Amino acid sequence: MRKRIAAVLAAFSLSLLTVLGIASPAAAADEINYAVDADWTGSCTDRRSTPNVDGCFQSNGDDLWVKDNVANNYSVKLRWYDQDGTRSGQCIDNLGQAKAWTYCNKDFPENHTFRWSLCWDSANGWDCTDWYSSES
Repeated sequence: MRKRIAAVLAAFSLSLLTVLGIASPAAAADEINYAVDADWTGSCTDRRSTPNVDGCFQSNGDDLWVKDNVANNYSVKLRWYDQDGTRSGQCIDNLGQAKAWTYCNKDFPENHTFRWSLCWDSANGWDCTDWYSSES
């Protein structure tokens, strides 16, 4: 009898985890983009800086700007997610510090709130800032 109860509970738990995993926004695949070299326009107003990486979420034009500040052969990125939708992603700059500003062009829905943070890779893996908030 105990084996039957254990089997029923295991099947129920597996079913529940499967349903929750599919319904979760975190289960959606990240949109991975690699930043391209670009001339900084200077029009981005929501700019953040760290010693390792600078970034900006430009709602006018839906551009994500990323700048590697350290010549160490590691990548930097701006990660983001739409609080009002199901999209999330990363704009990865693997071009190096010599390229200065790079960007990813996105097409975001209007009047959505986005959370984003800046990350830098190192020998110990990715480190990221706290989340910032921007409107599209």
